Amino acid sequence: MRGTSVLSWILIICLSQVAVRSQYYSDTVPYHPRPVVVTNLHFYMHEFTGTTAVVLTQANITSNNSSVPFATLVAINDPLRTGPEPDSELIGNVQGMSLLAGSNASSTQYIDFEFNTGKFNGSSLSVFSRGEAGLAVVGGRGQFAMATGTALFNPLLINATNVIMEFNFTVIHY
Repeated sequence: MRGTSVLSWILIICLSQVAVRSQYYSDTVPYHPRPVVVTNLHFYMHEFTGTTAVVLTQANITSNNSSVPFATLVAINDPLRTGPEPDSELIGNVQGMSLLAGSNASSTQYIDFEFNTGKFNGSSLSVFSRGEAGLAVVGGRGQFAMATGTALFNPLLINATNVIMEFNFTVIHY
């Protein structure tokens, strides 16, 4: 019995030494956080139904008379442009999925805005949110690593074949 108690105390002392010696930071390399940067972006998404936005699957519900049926999964690969005109400068693309899950044609979206030119070439912003007026920025790549923020959108044109959305992003990144 006494031997077990001595071994228990030795084990406790050893474990406490391990915890003290295994620090998760370094005393020799100081931590210098990067400054927070707030970036405002303004661009337009051009979508062409059946070409850059394709229905992947749709629930077989016969009672739904909506133009955008409930439980529809759509894949998108839309161009990003500097203006609402179809020939404005191409700056990137939008890729992702949209699930139409609300009774009023609202959607839950995962979309990635990738920039192929200019100051943010090779960077992207990830949005995962409901399709309300303000989308949540949940991350990014490149210069937008660890980004947060909001993306406000304004539909400029919605018809049977085309959708043009104006986006205003406010992004907080490092």
